[in-house]
Amino acid sequence: MKTGIVILLFISVFFYTLVYAAGEKEYVSPDGRYTAYVVTISDGESKVVVTTKNGRSICSKSYASEDGEHGFGVLKAVWTPNSAFFVYSMWSSGGHQPWHCPTDFCSVHDSTIRSLDDYVGPVVSPDVETKPPDIVRGKRIGKSIDDKVDFEVKLSSFGKQGKRK
Repeated sequence: MKTGIVILLFISVFFYTLVYAAGEKEYVSPDGRYTAYVVTISDGESKVVVTTKNGRSICSKSYASEDGEHGFGVLKAVWTPNSAFFVYSMWSSGGHQPWHCPTDFCSVHDSTIRSLDDYVGPVVSPDVETKPPDIVRGKRIGKSIDDKVDFEVKLSSFGKQGKRK
């Protein structure tokens, strides 16, 4: 099972490198008021920038590392249907913890970037989905690395400060 996960991650990284080598991918929010940019910095590592329609930066975070082996690259990114959150899953550029797909989200209301892992535990699949208004669905680790558990959370239920697991 672990070998299958490593092979799947390798294929995902290879695909990611081919698709995103161009440098920048743009995601316009459903209401058209915001744009998120995922910029490939180097070695497949990413920087995420979310701006308003007029170009004012709301939030920004670089996931690059000095050596190109301790950062993260964005695998999948999506807006929530209500345009309140930009959600993106990542992979480790150094291949560390291949079973883990750290997932972050940017809130346009309070200009913060937070880790979904802090609320649900380690996310184990890059295939997060959204549904109205701001619900995120995916898979997280259960009792072990091989135990994957579905989760569904409403991002607006997480206060600016609060964390829950």
